[in-house]
Amino acid sequence: MLVFKRERTHPEAVLYGLYLYWMGLSLRCVADALDPFVKRSHVAVWKWIQLFGKNTVFHRRRVTAFLVDETYIRIGEYDAWVWVAIEPIHRYILGVYLSRFRNIMVAEFFLRTLVRMYGRHVVYTDEGVWYPDA
Repeated sequence: MLVFKRERTHPEAVLYGLYLYWMGLSLRCVADALDPFVKRSHVAVWKWIQLFGKNTVFHRRRVTAFLVDETYIRIGEYDAWVWVAIEPIHRYILGVYLSRFRNIMVAEFFLRTLVRMYGRHVVYTDEGVWYPDA
């Protein structure tokens, strides 16, 4: 349960604003999206982010394993690789990473980030040559 000092904004509006921000909207876009419900500035949204932080509002789910895969995409004239980690039983996304290369160093960086966030777990891959050493 969220507790506010002065309760000027409903907790649902704050959670919705934080959700929109972490989905990729800018602070001003979040403030504009909240206008039909409550009039708040982008500075207020920024203060919510500073106050609650990512890990205090949204609780992490239980992770049984990492299912990691990468795919090639083209962004304009550039080649890129999207790395995705999924929890195989509950089927939610644990992490996404965009890189210009597909090699052992990128795989190791992505896996270390996952371990730092969720702890050590079994990793399932498509047996690419860049995974065993990572």
